[in-house]
Amino acid sequence: MIFVSRDKEIINFQADNAYFKKVKEFVLLWESGVGILEVQTSGSTGKPKIITLSREQVLASVLQTKLTFNLDQKTLFICNLSVEHIAGKLMIIRALELNSELLVISPEGDFIQNLGNQTYLLNKNTGYNFLAFVPLQMEKLLKTIEGQEILNTAKAILVGGAASNATLLGKIKEIRAPVYATYGMTETVTHVAIKRLNGEHPDSHFVGLEGTEFKLNEQNCLTIKNATTEGKWLETNDMVELISPKQFKLIGRSDNVINSGGLKLNLDLIERNIDSILNLSVPFFCYGIPDEQLGQKLVLCLESEVKEKYIVSQLKNEMPKFEVPKEVLFFKQFKRTTSGKIDKTKTINASPISDK
Repeated sequence: MIFVSRDKEIINFQADNAYFKKVKEFVLLWESGVGILEVQTSGSTGKPKIITLSREQVLASVLQTKLTFNLDQKTLFICNLSVEHIAGKLMIIRALELNSELLVISPEGDFIQNLGNQTYLLNKNTGYNFLAFVPLQMEKLLKTIEGQEILNTAKAILVGGAASNATLLGKIKEIRAPVYATYGMTETVTHVAIKRLNGEHPDSHFVGLEGTEFKLNEQNCLTIKNATTEGKWLETNDMVELISPKQFKLIGRSDNVINSGGLKLNLDLIERNIDSILNLSVPFFCYGIPDEQLGQKLVLCLESEVKEKYIVSQLKNEMPKFEVPKEVLFFKQFKRTTSGKIDKTKTINASPISDK
């Protein structure tokens, strides 16, 4: 664990830990005035790659987040996201740039155990804590009363990196502290849009941060422009319904489509439909595996050692025939990237248990 005070004093509670050595090196690197950051993409939708971001782009992102959530010196930033990726780096940089306190804990393992006796800091700063999680981390915290109490100390909680399923969204609505889904990528220096998930008036769509504009390209995919893109239009592979130049509804990735028996199936839409029907409490995803007859066969993958019966028959009653998975695969544990996202390709190549 590392604590950084408002005057930039660094206290490393685990000086021999390789991860925290890396965190301290990053803090000192940023404080040295480095002009370029090299950042690795997550690799969840393709091969991981290194991209470069200018200090000006990073500072533009910090300013957007500061204005959106009204962050200042009173804010306590808690970083339990890997410093290897942009989300973890930005949690650290926001604290440094706003002269705020920062607590960095390990992104692996149990959040509460990793906090240890520093839980008092979050209680002491109730209403000023800024937290960010991937859905899996959020799910674990919501399972315990202590975890829920920690979440309720927050000024704001960000949930990003992957979509939250219906079960998680239901639990999030019980949290008093404001929780937001985020939309962004490494190239946009984390989030450029947010969606409130709880409270009296949760959002039905994403709203762009200050200075952000959206439009569609010829393929009906989202294109983004703001200071983090250096005022240039950045094209994405995300299909959206554009509500206005500042708002959109996310449909799914244009490259998350399979061709099964001559039909193009959008896996994001099918996953949302399955989630609304089954209300699954375990992580899942759809995938297209090679098939001699269909070309690609639609399968449903569940992170569960318990073989659930009647899943396909239940879906057949409520979904179009061509959208129903041909097979259900069960995995003890999904493979994940270092940023916590499900690595679908590596998972599929592991050893599943079929429902057949």
